Amino acid sequence: MRPAIDEDMPPPAPMLAVADAPKTIDELRARIAAVLAYDHLPGAAIALVGRDGPMWVGGVGVKDLETGAPMEGDTVFRVGSLSKSVIALGVMRLVDQGKLDVDRPLREILPDVDIVNPWEDVAPVTLAQCLEHTAGLDDVRFNEVFTEDERISVRDTLQLNPRSRRIRWRPGTRHAYSNVGYTLAARAIEVASGEPFDDYLRREILMPLGIVDAAFQRTDVLTPRLATGYMEQDRVARFIPFAHRPAGGLLASASDLAKLVQFWIRRGEGYPAVVSRAGLARIERCGTLPYAPLVSDYGFANYGDVQHTVLGRGHDGGMPGFHSSFRYFPELGVGYAMLLNATYEFRGYYQIRALLFAYLTQGRSFDPPPEAFAPTERPGASYFAFASARNAFFGFIDEAITGWRVSDGGDRVHVGELGGYSYDVVPTEDGGYRQPKECGSSVRFTTNADGTPVMITSFMYAEAANGWLAHVRYLVLGLTMMLLRFAPLWAVVVLGRAAMQRRRGLPLSLVLWPAITGLCCYTFPRILQYAFLEGVIGTVNPLTVGFCAITIVFAVAATASLLSAIRWSLRPDRPRLQDRIFPTTCAFAFFGLTLWLAANGWIGLRTWVW
Repeated sequence: MRPAIDEDMPPPAPMLAVADAPKTIDELRARIAAVLAYDHLPGAAIALVGRDGPMWVGGVGVKDLETGAPMEGDTVFRVGSLSKSVIALGVMRLVDQGKLDVDRPLREILPDVDIVNPWEDVAPVTLAQCLEHTAGLDDVRFNEVFTEDERISVRDTLQLNPRSRRIRWRPGTRHAYSNVGYTLAARAIEVASGEPFDDYLRREILMPLGIVDAAFQRTDVLTPRLATGYMEQDRVARFIPFAHRPAGGLLASASDLAKLVQFWIRRGEGYPAVVSRAGLARIERCGTLPYAPLVSDYGFANYGDVQHTVLGRGHDGGMPGFHSSFRYFPELGVGYAMLLNATYEFRGYYQIRALLFAYLTQGRSFDPPPEAFAPTERPGASYFAFASARNAFFGFIDEAITGWRVSDGGDRVHVGELGGYSYDVVPTEDGGYRQPKECGSSVRFTTNADGTPVMITSFMYAEAANGWLAHVRYLVLGLTMMLLRFAPLWAVVVLGRAAMQRRRGLPLSLVLWPAITGLCCYTFPRILQYAFLEGVIGTVNPLTVGFCAITIVFAVAATASLLSAIRWSLRPDRPRLQDRIFPTTCAFAFFGLTLWLAANGWIGLRTWVW
């Protein structure tokens, strides 16, 4: 339902392993090609890196379906949130130079940027919180997603919609991903350095790493090498500039990312002064939350990946038509970068990176993580409700459909996601928990400052809640969505049967209003998605005006359904009870959904001002 931008943290995956490792680059290429063909992915650019440099950089598949141009190692991609990893290095470069303090209140660093923080007197927002996504910022609003000005300044970006800089909970208490934080970080780079952030990063970070051509906008050098991105069904994703370009605007190749991976493997050894070892360690550490750390925690655009058999670190990124990832493994001295010119293809993503890891570690053996640790913290509740939505606009939906049932089994805890997937977690040495095949902690049960039991994962925060009420809400919402999908079909059947039998059927108002409501619910998220893909979601456009109008029609039709159901239930000539059950159930369900959507600002929403 939601338009996706910069979906840079993939969902939980099964253990990243393959039965047999590719023995040669040719075999690796062939197996990647098989994954691409199975998942209908155009191409992949890959870099395999060791301490001494790239082992192999190349491409598989094509960078453009129409021309058939082959994918290559220097093919340029929109790497999305991998941009943040460069911003983080730039910030720490300035910290090393004594020009920035990440723990200083942001209002002192950026006095010209207004941040609405109800906790300002006791908990001011810091630059570190922006970098770790713990400031409480909302994510980008619709009218600050895209821009026609590919070189828009950071200052102008921050003027597009200041409402995305409202703090939603006490800063430093939970993680909620926000691209806005990295635009603020880029502005801090500019204030501290006295020059545009991309000029500073090019001179102080990219060039010392040997990255010559990568840039935060298209250039004459990059444009001819740019891969074509694809959405579902091989539909071309138009290149529409991302307004918050410090957070996701970088254009780079696998060859470029190989140099970034090698820098991290060597931890700066052998490079010109870029970032100190202490600075690199701070980038890898989460330091703004009041809970004991997890192995998989998010630092400064750098998080732990426990899904391989050995801890990896890095970041992921996504833009319309593109998916990117880089990992380095400190224990092994190897790493990889993977770029796909297709949107959020998680199955192919997991398959390919499992192959890359298998090739890099062939011939090595790894001991399984120990399972003998006694738990030091146990769940303090049987149900935890998601409470750190990334975006306020969709947050009420996320919080309604996301939660975890928890049962303490002594030596392990069983976790069941609301409505589906379940798994066990086992205690770890650091007091957290991990899934049995993970190599480090990814879950923690503890309490917050108020004493409320909480469940912490690397990117989410959940609080103890009434599980029974959450399940009822989830089931009611699911039933309502099922009725919305079925109502138009039911109307066709009822009206068709009445026409064929040439007799009077149910009153038209009982049939048509629920059907119209269902059609509106089917239509308006698709219009929203299409407006996003066309880059007009934040402008006055027939698509966005249509979305606004259809939400109003939805509310009118749902209200009319309820009034009609009540009226016909009171009339002496009312239809039989068994004939009124379905439309009456629809009416009450649809009206309740309308009230819920209206309370959260969806009815009559003008995306160009939100």
